[in-house]
Amino acid sequence: MKKIFAICTFLFATLVGCIENDLPYPVIIPKITSMVVDGATAVSINSDQRTVTITLSEPTDIRRVNIREVLFDNEQTTMSWDITGEHDLTSDLSVTLTTYQDYVWTIKAEQPIERYFTVKGQVGASEIDVANRRVVTYVNSTESKSNITVTSLKLGASEVTTYSPAISKLKDFTHGAEVIATAHGLSEKWMIFIEQTETLVEIKSVDAWTGVAWVRATGIAGQTNGFKYRKQGDSEWIDVSGDKISSNGGDFSAAIENLSPLTTYECYAYSGNNQTQPRSFTTEEMRQLPNAGFEIYSNAESDKYYSFYDPASTTAEIQTKWWDTGNKGSTTVGSSYSITNPDKGDVAEGKSSAKLESQYVIVKFAAGNIFSGEFDRVIGTTGGVVNFGRPFTLRPRSLTLWLKYKSSPIDHVNGAPDNDPVKVGDMDRCQVFVALGDWDYRTYGGTPDSPVQINTTDRSTFFDPKSKAVIGYGSYVSDKSTDGWIKVEIPIEYTSTSRKPTHIIISCAASMLGDYFTGGSKSVLWVDGMELHY
Repeated sequence: MKKIFAICTFLFATLVGCIENDLPYPVIIPKITSMVVDGATAVSINSDQRTVTITLSEPTDIRRVNIREVLFDNEQTTMSWDITGEHDLTSDLSVTLTTYQDYVWTIKAEQPIERYFTVKGQVGASEIDVANRRVVTYVNSTESKSNITVTSLKLGASEVTTYSPAISKLKDFTHGAEVIATAHGLSEKWMIFIEQTETLVEIKSVDAWTGVAWVRATGIAGQTNGFKYRKQGDSEWIDVSGDKISSNGGDFSAAIENLSPLTTYECYAYSGNNQTQPRSFTTEEMRQLPNAGFEIYSNAESDKYYSFYDPASTTAEIQTKWWDTGNKGSTTVGSSYSITNPDKGDVAEGKSSAKLESQYVIVKFAAGNIFSGEFDRVIGTTGGVVNFGRPFTLRPRSLTLWLKYKSSPIDHVNGAPDNDPVKVGDMDRCQVFVALGDWDYRTYGGTPDSPVQINTTDRSTFFDPKSKAVIGYGSYVSDKSTDGWIKVEIPIEYTSTSRKPTHIIISCAASMLGDYFTGGSKSVLWVDGMELHY
């Protein structure tokens, strides 16, 4: 009996030793959800790029930044080393986060510093070269470089920077002046130069849009600075001065408003008793969006859904597609899942509106939407690809539209941006945004007509209003159901008055986080009567 038992024990041990655990570990990507940092004005977390960017206030010593707390989305997450505590963030930190796999995160800091230098009677604004720690300021040729009155100086962080010599001691700039700026025990040597100029007032630029011209000039600080303009051929000049002028030292600028499209004007700048020669400029045309009331639609693409254009139309701009929707993707399982349709029975103006209905389509949440561009393709059951944008070179200042919204509780959560966490039960939000930019399709993945490609399976492609290609942007977001139709104005904020866009993107969605397949399946947004204002 003992022999049989021994043999059985041996066989059991052998069998157990041969069993291999080949089940894969689950893939759980760890995320930093928040970080508390002393002296930070903002902490931006990008889980797609696995970066944390800390924006520090000016007085904070970037070499001694205290990270108080780090939180993760999964309690099983561990760090390769404890990053809480004091750090020198003049260079980036790296830390490996682990659940079942390892992921490297980068923590970096930025610290914007405002710098300025002004003197009495200066011409134009000071030129501040931070990299070479050099300042150049211009004065009238009649001013003595050996007897300059400095009116303001700030070359380092506020509150903590001291200067040697003190501002009251800076007088003689015949050969330039050396200023030592010291903060947190570190000193920087700056050289400041005063140059004389014969040009007392000069127009630097005129950026003419459709209904406004942005004019910039240099003059003498402390003088009465302004502009005068008139329509070419008129005798009377119109003055633009006082609170309509923005000044920076001797630089000054203004917006000349209420201009007519495709009209030639002339303007000049003045500073005290000095003025420039008149300079002419011509405003741009005014153009509206095609089918902006969604009156035209057809089954041109499919008998499963309507498209908002009609090849049989007698109007050329309506014969080809300008607006598109996600219908091509949602109706792959049947025409009953069309998410955007014309609505003749509920309009703000005209004969029809666009009705955008969010719903759960078999295996995925789909947000009712309409946008300038073209739906490209479906990616199995995981998502879709759209190309945003249509050619457009003008610069409207706002977009108005009529809308009506019925918000519903969010019942599908498949993801959200790092800075906008949502949960089931939160009220859904609609969004309408307009963007103008100079996107290159070879960089942004789309086509020459619709250059910005959005792939809902790849969050790195999602539209970024802070992209360097975006020139103007405005957005309307609401989680409130409306009591009937309301008229909404969306101001467009521009990063530059001189850059001209190549395309315009307008996007309307019944569920703002539809790209993440997150929203309320009973949310409905109606839009009608869009109009650009110049």
